[in-house]
Parts: sequence; structure tokens; C-alpha cells
Amino acid sequence: MQLSLTKQGQYGVRLLIHLATLPEGERRTARQLAAECAIPAGNVPTVVNRLSRGGFLAATPGRNGGCSLARPASKISLLDIVGCLEGSLDISHCLLDGRRCTDKPSECALHFAWVEGRQAALDSLSTTTLQAAADREMELRV
Repeated sequence: MQLSLTKQGQYGVRLLIHLATLPEGERRTARQLAAECAIPAGNVPTVVNRLSRGGFLAATPGRNGGCSLARPASKISLLDIVGCLEGSLDISHCLLDGRRCTDKPSECALHFAWVEGRQAALDSLSTTTLQAAADREMELRV
């Protein structure tokens, strides 16, 4: 079993954490974001578009344009970001046989443990802000 983000999800989280470490309102171009976040340049427009549509980025086109956070990092949860980039975090299939647990008269033997683990992950992501992740990133750089 593997619980991980897609490449787009990883790039989006990395990009937002980077922007959250900058002074408020400071912008970065797509080219700068690619270089500073180690993201392939071809992926940046797609990630920026998704994050802009999700309300996380303010993207200003033009010569003096660039991207900045659309709202304070302290008001953005990691759950919101992951939901925007990855979609719903529902676990729809049984761990034991691949069918939907809800299609059975009774849940599988692991159903309650799986639901409890999923809820713990959701709770952790929902209570961790982008600011907390950015602060930790700054600590790790020292």
C-alpha cells in the first residue's frame, strides 16, 4: 500500500510552501518558481492554474506579473491544498478484496481500522496550516 501525493500534488504543495516563506505579497514568475522549487518548467503553468482556480494563488499576468498567495498562509490548511490538487480523499474500496465495502451487507474485518486511520490523516491535514509547514521548512533550511 502506498499513500502519497501525485507529482502534481507534490509540486503544488512545494510551490505554496515556497511562496509562504517569502515576504507577504512578494511575487514569483513561473520561471522563478520552476527554478526555486525544483519543478520542471512545463509543469508550473498547470499547477499554478489549478491553485489559482482553487483560490490559493493570485496570478497576475504581464511584464510585472507573477504569483503570490491569494490569502494568508495561516488561513490555508494542508487538507484544503491536497483536496484541490488531488481531489477527494475518500477510500472507497475494501482492503481485503477490492470491492466497495459499502456494497456488502457488512464491512470487511479491516473497515473500522481503515476508517479510523483515514480520519486521523484528515484531522492532521486539516489542523496543519500552510504557515506551519512554511515555518518548518525555514527551520530545516538552517
